[in-house]
Amino acid sequence: MSAKKFAFIIPRFFTGVAGGAETLTSSIAARLAARGDQVEIWTTCARDNRTWENSFSPGESREGMLHIKRFAVDPRNLDRWAAHQIALNDGLRLDLESQLEWLEQGVNSTALYRHIERCGPQFDALFFAPYLFGTTFFGSLIHPQNSYLFPCLHDESYAYLQSIASMFRQVRGSFFNSAPERVLAERLYGSLAGGVVGMGFDPFAAGYVSDLQPLSELTDPYLLYLGRKETGKGAHLLIDNFLELKQRADLPARLKLVICGGGDFADLKRAQALTTGDVIDIKHASETDKHRLLKYCQFLVQPSVNESFSIVLMEAWLLKRPVLVNGNCAVTRQHVVDSGGGLYFSSPADFGAVCAALLSDKALNERCGKAGFEYVSSEYSWPAVLERFDQTLTCIQDPPSLGSSSVTHSPEPHRPASR
Repeated sequence: MSAKKFAFIIPRFFTGVAGGAETLTSSIAARLAARGDQVEIWTTCARDNRTWENSFSPGESREGMLHIKRFAVDPRNLDRWAAHQIALNDGLRLDLESQLEWLEQGVNSTALYRHIERCGPQFDALFFAPYLFGTTFFGSLIHPQNSYLFPCLHDESYAYLQSIASMFRQVRGSFFNSAPERVLAERLYGSLAGGVVGMGFDPFAAGYVSDLQPLSELTDPYLLYLGRKETGKGAHLLIDNFLELKQRADLPARLKLVICGGGDFADLKRAQALTTGDVIDIKHASETDKHRLLKYCQFLVQPSVNESFSIVLMEAWLLKRPVLVNGNCAVTRQHVVDSGGGLYFSSPADFGAVCAALLSDKALNERCGKAGFEYVSSEYSWPAVLERFDQTLTCIQDPPSLGSSSVTHSPEPHRPASR
């Protein structure tokens, strides 16, 4: 494919940003720039994804090969936004006027929208992520025929809004992170132009992996959770299930659960768990320390039900560690089934049984880790991902003849036979 001119529009971006959507889209943007495409990231001046205060100065900068343009976040009426947010969290239905007010009082930037209106037509494609932010909703509808979503869609209350459905149907197409994400989108919004792309990964250098040493403060065997310390990610239920698991006499008495990631442990409302000595809270870890945690864990646990891809699974598999995922998450369950890289649970009883299997059966543990490594290496290498990206964009912009239908799909990642 000849060199193109692309803009990625995301609500926040900076080196080290922890959000999955920001990491996925900016890593794809960087790879496109590295191969010769002209790539810009248009974002806001916000850093914190809770306050959305303007922390950076508006203007232009460069980070590596990426050209960054920042625009100030508009003032917000938090009382009006919070009323609708609480209603959505409680499962209440919002009328269209309330939906639009929720979006208007979310994260927006009038300066960014003016820039999109003025400069958008100069680009081959405008990519917006994730789906539920004002910058994506209002920004993508300025030039909808040149706008594409990296939606990072979850089966949650926001996905069922009439306004969100309208956006999906108006933009040119969508780039999905997984086949289950696309299935969810088409169940909610009907047939959509687009395809499954995902995110790419480079293998670790053998010397780097062999040099990784365990953290000195972790001398006992441990299960690992890497992610935000939020109830929405299921971390609180993981703690409950783990403490129940510890009652089993056939498991190592010294077994620990390590919780590492952004946020505050207090938000999980499980302060008593830290008094048991069985749950360890690590507030921050560098990339290298994260890899050390992964390499020496018994296995990674991903309890979230709301995932469109799950980067952390791929990181664990690159270090040949097995994973345990929530069976109620279609995306992570599909990764496990397709790869053979771990097991899944759907209840506390399931959790205890599969943990016992991975802890007691060393051959199973190693087999799952190796299978996961092979899966990432083949399906989510950067060459494979960029090929799917190019195929998806080509299919949307220049669809093959399909009779009266304009819906196109790029090939999905290969699904290996069951192991």
